[in-house]
Amino acid sequence: MAVHRGPSTKWLFTREQLENTPSRRCGIEADRELSYRQQAANLIQDIGQRLNVSQLIINTAIVYMHRFYMIHSFTKFHRNIISQTTLFLAAKVEEQPRKLEHVIKIAHACVNPQEPALDTKSNAFQQQAQELVALETIVLQTLGFEITVDHPHTDVVRCSQLVIRNWRVGRKYMLDNSEGQCRTYRATGAA
Repeated sequence: MAVHRGPSTKWLFTREQLENTPSRRCGIEADRELSYRQQAANLIQDIGQRLNVSQLIINTAIVYMHRFYMIHSFTKFHRNIISQTTLFLAAKVEEQPRKLEHVIKIAHACVNPQEPALDTKSNAFQQQAQELVALETIVLQTLGFEITVDHPHTDVVRCSQLVIRNWRVGRKYMLDNSEGQCRTYRATGAA
């Protein structure tokens, strides 16, 4: 049996698949679906910042959301509750968990800024808590419990660090060269 190493290609889609998502099959136009995805991503960003979680957690939640809606339609699962759910899950996965109560309260404040804060003892709060926990299971199942995400920005940061390190080495050489190393070493040796 072959062992798969490296990132999964399960979550890479063809143009045809991207144009034929569950939401599109349910009658949502492409521009409307894109708008829903952007709204969900913005909500995740907003809730995440208010929860004071890392950008890595926010990015992971956004990836979970995009993957979720490649399997399910926006007509079946509202973007606001899925946004909360994926952020709640991502915070756990990235080992910065946040209390369910805090996620719900902050999400409510983001989605309904004109309404008073939810009372944790209210039926509305209890219902939302139960829904979020149930949806967490659905999200996990949808992801096939594949919760590790490789982020492109991680590679960008790594490359940037290499460039900075190389710049420092080059600068050190320039400073060393002012001391006359060119008199004792060939260029390749000094490098």
